[in-house]
Amino acid sequence: MSEQAVAGVLAGYDGSRGSARALDWAADEARMRGVPLTVLHTWEPQVRVPAARPVIDPRSLAQSILNSGIEHARKTAPDLEVRAVLARAPAAARLIEGGGDAELIVLGPRGAGGFAGLVLGSVAAQVAAHASCPVVIVRGGPGPRPEAEGGRVVVGMDGSPASRAALAMAFAEADARGSSLSAVVAWDPVTVRGLPPMVEEPELRSAAEARLARWMDPLRERHRGVDTRMEIVTGRPREVLIDAADGARLLVVGSRGLGGFRGLLLGSVSHALVHHAPCPVAVVHGGV
Repeated sequence: MSEQAVAGVLAGYDGSRGSARALDWAADEARMRGVPLTVLHTWEPQVRVPAARPVIDPRSLAQSILNSGIEHARKTAPDLEVRAVLARAPAAARLIEGGGDAELIVLGPRGAGGFAGLVLGSVAAQVAAHASCPVVIVRGGPGPRPEAEGGRVVVGMDGSPASRAALAMAFAEADARGSSLSAVVAWDPVTVRGLPPMVEEPELRSAAEARLARWMDPLRERHRGVDTRMEIVTGRPREVLIDAADGARLLVVGSRGLGGFRGLLLGSVSHALVHHAPCPVAVVHGGV
């Protein structure tokens, strides 16, 4: 099977159960967007082994894994255009490169083979931090099929450019899937206590609510069918968002944030969300 160009939704596949679930999610997303699904598998040469051991051709094995992913995707979505990419390259590098042409990258929570250590190791950190398009990590246990109607989309907000880009994606996802949307701001009491004494916490909360409403109003106008609500929840961002995502269809966050979200993806908040969120997590990069 020859390599095709990356287009539409790009799914990393390695034959693991997690990557198969991510492939289902990616196929449904591509069908919803009306774009192709590109299935990517990477391989690298094996370390030499003693001659007495059987030699496995890594490229043939990789091609077989990729073929199984293509077959799975076509069974899941028979009317969808599915493309295949087999690359001799480090997984993270090829995924990041593919993100330059793709609308979205979709990965499973753990991997094997070319995606060994995915999410728990350097591959996920590199892809989520450096891909130019949003990255979705399909977390969560068995549940309703991703194309089921309804559900909630949760988005973490802090006012950073990335979180506002995340808000736009969350509205689009909720609108397309008939979901409601919850925009959540984590109100960290530790941060509030560090403010000058003349600033009252209720005034700050009211100001935060007004600012969040201003960000949401244009998107509400554009996506009038989306049932929305704003939540300012007291607590540390990681715990607030993990709790808010319980039972949600998707949790959307910016790649880097301000305040409680500072260092997102590269710090403790993102680490907690990627490892412990009970649903798929979308990481979105924002402009300046």
